[in-house]
Amino acid sequence: MNIVLPDLYDHQTDQKDRARAALAQHGRVVLTAPPGTGKTRMAKWILGSSANREPNDNQSGHSLFTVHRRGLVDNAANSFEEAPGLPHGVIMSGRDASYSSRIQVASIDSLLSWFVEDDEYQNNLTFDLIVTDEAHSHHSKYSRFLKYHDAKRETLGLHPTYVIGLTATPQAKGLSDVYKEIVSGPATQWLIDNGYLTPFRYFRATEGKLDLLVKRGNDFTKDSVSLAMDGLAGDLVRDWKKFAEGRPTVGFFPRRSHARDAAEQLEAAGLRVEYVDGNTPDEDRTRIYRHLNEHHIDYLCNVQVVERGTDIPRIGCVQVCTAVGSVMRWRQMIGRGSRVHPAKTDCLVIDHGGNLKRDLGFFEDDPEWSLDITTKDPGEVGARPTIECPKCNAIYRGGRCAHCGYEPTTRERRGQGLEFDGSELKEVTRKEKKKTKVKTAESLMVSALYAAARSGRTWKQCVGIYKRHCEKQGTPHRVPRTIEIAGKRYDMIQYGSEDGGRKVSTLYPFFAGGSHSGHYLVEDREVAGIDSF
Repeated sequence: MNIVLPDLYDHQTDQKDRARAALAQHGRVVLTAPPGTGKTRMAKWILGSSANREPNDNQSGHSLFTVHRRGLVDNAANSFEEAPGLPHGVIMSGRDASYSSRIQVASIDSLLSWFVEDDEYQNNLTFDLIVTDEAHSHHSKYSRFLKYHDAKRETLGLHPTYVIGLTATPQAKGLSDVYKEIVSGPATQWLIDNGYLTPFRYFRATEGKLDLLVKRGNDFTKDSVSLAMDGLAGDLVRDWKKFAEGRPTVGFFPRRSHARDAAEQLEAAGLRVEYVDGNTPDEDRTRIYRHLNEHHIDYLCNVQVVERGTDIPRIGCVQVCTAVGSVMRWRQMIGRGSRVHPAKTDCLVIDHGGNLKRDLGFFEDDPEWSLDITTKDPGEVGARPTIECPKCNAIYRGGRCAHCGYEPTTRERRGQGLEFDGSELKEVTRKEKKKTKVKTAESLMVSALYAAARSGRTWKQCVGIYKRHCEKQGTPHRVPRTIEIAGKRYDMIQYGSEDGGRKVSTLYPFFAGGSHSGHYLVEDREVAGIDSF
């Protein structure tokens, strides 16, 4: 049976194609994009495409989609059942296993429990392709499973497994030991501007006793956060009514006691409230999430449950009633409100933990991610300064208030560290750039080739320069098939070609000042254009 593949937006198709191409070269890659951009849908396309091909003699013919928590298995299965459906089996206690299905869905704990014993992989069912959701979370468990799975594949004489990690925040200890490349999607602001993600507005609300916070590593200690947030419940109800009344809301709390106290006071104020934590049964979570998405409840109090992998598009407010030290965790939290829904126009972030003051950034900021955990935390790269509107208390980048349109007075401008040029407010530390015309992919490729040739770089390094050019203007990274120089067309190098490691100046001599001839002249047709693999 041929599986019908889901339709993808152009930017999803571009990222999916680049992920598959990178996979062919490196074997294990991370596909990263903000929450709500359809990473699971892209994975569904790749898994379906893989199942549509007849396996080779050195392949098992099976693929796997794995999540980090049992409760997310049903989320993935439900997504795969949406039209066009993706036939799959489920590996989980309490379910009938169907190993005949070429695609399986499982939690990492189930996989370790069912298949690994005494440091050996105990089953002959192995997978040609593994897609790991929320790859940054519980990475040590994924690595352990892959270690034993790889060894089993080798004894069976099968090709090494291809692995795609999905995550909005691709940074965790050990990621670089497994994955070899990050494949990024379009800029977050571009996705917002084009209607694929919802806009955000930010408010700094009543804060806890932040002087009690103690940081350890990339985050604060649990005890210090608990002390800092004690006694905030009444203030958060008042602030929610001020900023977000009428919006389906998820609230993040450090401990169960804080969440339950808040739930009581929210209910006393007339709200329809539910509560979830790690002990809430899977079926209850599913029901509660559905009720929030249908706005049958107003507020969901949660403790470390809704932070990752939860799809509730109707969320119109994220109330952060805890202090966060890590930019990865901050983005995962506020990203719960990023999905587009016809009943909302934007999502509010109400911050009680001083997180906006700590420059963890806005959702629309794009951190510089690295698989190498020894590099600088992306939250420390220097976020743009923010100011607070004196009229509505919205937090924004400067200029006219994005929320209420308020124009600060001259005194307020000085107090906010802004300068005035006679037309609009500007940040002293960050000059606004004039809008530039979006360049074509061919034009950007030509610029990248010239830059690479002048600096003695290879074709692969040239492609990296080209991708950075595309990311800077928020356009897809797909390399053009051909470019035109002085009226002649030249093919770009085929992906995976052994010429990828050669210098651009030897492949295309005219970029280094030579004649307008070259091995990749289209008229010669010695090399075909790039085809998707």
